Amino acid sequence: MKSSTRNLIIAGAAALVLGGAVFAVNKLGGTGSSSSASDSSETIQLISKTSSDVASMTVKNKKGSYTIIPMPTGTIGSSSAASTSLNFTVQELSGCPINIDRANAVVQNGISLGALKNIGKVNNLSDFGLTDPQATVEVKYKDGSDFGYKIGSATATNSGTYYMCGLNSDNVYVVAVDDGILEAATYFVKTDMLSITPDSSDSTSKANPQNVFHKITLTGKNFPTPVVIQEIDEMPTIVSPAKYEVDAQNVTDLLGVLGSLTADSAVVTKPDAAALKQYGFDNPTVKAVYSVNKENHTLIIGNKSSKGYYAMVDNINVIYEVSASDVSALTDTDLFKLRSKLIFVPNINTVKKIEITSSGKTDVINVSRTENTESSTEDNKVYNYKVTGTDGKELDYDKNYKNAYQTLISLVIYDQTDKMPSGTPAITIKYSFFDKSTTNTLALYAIDNRHYTAVLDGTVYGLCTKNDVENVLNAIADLEAGKTVSAS
Repeated sequence: MKSSTRNLIIAGAAALVLGGAVFAVNKLGGTGSSSSASDSSETIQLISKTSSDVASMTVKNKKGSYTIIPMPTGTIGSSSAASTSLNFTVQELSGCPINIDRANAVVQNGISLGALKNIGKVNNLSDFGLTDPQATVEVKYKDGSDFGYKIGSATATNSGTYYMCGLNSDNVYVVAVDDGILEAATYFVKTDMLSITPDSSDSTSKANPQNVFHKITLTGKNFPTPVVIQEIDEMPTIVSPAKYEVDAQNVTDLLGVLGSLTADSAVVTKPDAAALKQYGFDNPTVKAVYSVNKENHTLIIGNKSSKGYYAMVDNINVIYEVSASDVSALTDTDLFKLRSKLIFVPNINTVKKIEITSSGKTDVINVSRTENTESSTEDNKVYNYKVTGTDGKELDYDKNYKNAYQTLISLVIYDQTDKMPSGTPAITIKYSFFDKSTTNTLALYAIDNRHYTAVLDGTVYGLCTKNDVENVLNAIADLEAGKTVSAS
């Protein structure tokens, strides 16, 4: 049942059996002590107050207790002086983000009471679950009046309805109960953990602005060696423990979690050291410290839970539970998954020379270029390219060379390794460039008859297969021989 409906009819009986509050006797057909039951289809209105009358509402139930109070004036979410109603918060949750709508809905139980049915006076309250109630509610008003009532068993006929009586009464009613009456205080904690959006007021924002992640540091059990992703030339790049291009899809999914996350529920508020350890925050699965849109955030994933994982965010002193699927891009990843599996992918137009050494033989592929003045502009120079082989013979550039180059840069790693191989590499591939004097060298070390360890400029990249390496060597051999090189 929706809270708005329940709030209008909630907890009826209260006012009559509670004492101290004004109630409509004519609706009850007497004082309420009659043993005959009222079966009217109309709601039995028992009391009517406004939110401004409420000083506090204390609920004790099977999951704990809490007290709802008006939000202090000036608090975000509280009403202005001219407003006819107030917003409410939970006293025990000071410093925690509150779902004000839920708190307001529960307070309606104390200001607009109505019963669905008057059972009448009963001989045994235990038959209705009222000797060991599911919840006890006490409402205090600013004028000094108060009332209290008990919520017993759920009825067998109407979903969401319960038996109810006053604290010192044996007259029982049927009422509809707001969910919050039977929940712990954590029910009132907002579950929106992260909702980061681009600053629309930023005049530099593009037509379709995106969150800009400047730096992300990942630690925890999934990252025994910290991993740092940083924005370089407007692109995410892994810069530690070594520099790697990123796997676009896996990093995009990761950024999605870091930008928007909603918890299933709040589990613990204001956790102490023992609770933090119990839920895994002394040695978390993953800890992400990052800056986005020039703001700093921290998301920590603790132990696994029955539904997913426990999580905390920023300086909010709450342990949440999140679905496993909502954080899988963070919990199920590691350095290898975040990396591009391509080893080295320089733009073909920047490469001046490629030297490939294998089995004591070196193939040298030279590229020259001349400016195409008809197509060039002041801001964009266009070149015509020419390629020659080791013997200086001109080779086909537009098809064979481009296809061979595509095969070369398509060399991928299939698994990770941190072990630097010893000895001499079986194959080396050295790149020289038009616009810079530095070179890049990929060394491939044979570790068995089927696999190579790839090392780029002294950094171990991972393992690649002999079959992929042979495809590269065959493509270069066919290029040199003037044979047709098929696209990879």
